[in-house]
Amino acid sequence: MANTFIKATQVVQMARLLLQREIVLPRLVWSDFTKQQFQYAANDTVSMVVPAQFDARTRVLRSTTALTADDLTETKVDVTLDTHVYKLLNITDEQLTLDIRDFGVQVLQPQMRSVAEGLEDVIATELAAATPAATVDFAEGTNDPYKVVLAARKKLNDLNVPRANRVLVVGSSVELALLEDDRISKAQNSGDAIASDALREASLPRIGGFTIVGSNALGEDEAYAFHQTAIAFGAFAPAIPTGAADGSQVSEEGIGLRYLRDYNPTNSTGPVDRSLVDAFAGATSVEQGGSNKRLVAINFTPAV
Repeated sequence: MANTFIKATQVVQMARLLLQREIVLPRLVWSDFTKQQFQYAANDTVSMVVPAQFDARTRVLRSTTALTADDLTETKVDVTLDTHVYKLLNITDEQLTLDIRDFGVQVLQPQMRSVAEGLEDVIATELAAATPAATVDFAEGTNDPYKVVLAARKKLNDLNVPRANRVLVVGSSVELALLEDDRISKAQNSGDAIASDALREASLPRIGGFTIVGSNALGEDEAYAFHQTAIAFGAFAPAIPTGAADGSQVSEEGIGLRYLRDYNPTNSTGPVDRSLVDAFAGATSVEQGGSNKRLVAINFTPAV
């Protein structure tokens, strides 16, 4: 029986299905970048300018008080592609011939899942490393879960964070603690359009102006309330080398992936078919004055 090889175009379609089903964080952060912005950029870095913020001054009419001039200072935030996320598999001739019935299901799906989750981990790591402008305590069994959500809302309001595009991302233990509150578990989603199946499946009822989303990319006790622009994220499929026997690129849900396949007859452990899925990525916390003014951390303490 001849081996059946999956073609690059089929891989692209499979990647779309996988990413829509499994990945949520890239849809929740600022990923409005193009690959062209990073091409030829020094140190693979794109700089974003955050507009200056001012408090207005006043003077008494008909007074002799002079006008006071202020300095305009914009903030620059750098986003650097600094992480190569990949999964390389060496498939032997024996495995291809005798063991693998469906290359897409048995090889490519797990491969792509691992890279997609690795890319999402880049965002989760940056969230955990960010310096939030405020925190809210949530001791399970002591603090009212509904009031915790409202307290996070107030913190963002006080920071003048836009009310649209806010999200509360929670780990599994925090998600459970929220859903054990009747006011949250019995609430209905507001009908806001959720762009992907993954987000729709992960979303809890919308509470306090937040789209609440559970994510396994976070630790079970982690939770963050933030605006979409709190984290800047870029992920792109590398170029396809001319020496590859087969290759394709896909960009979906804010994720760029490359798939390459070739044959290495001189591999040290025997001839192999090499299957590579990879991407370049980077994420940055958008901070001003030493903290991320679009981010509130929930300090969750589980019940003993």
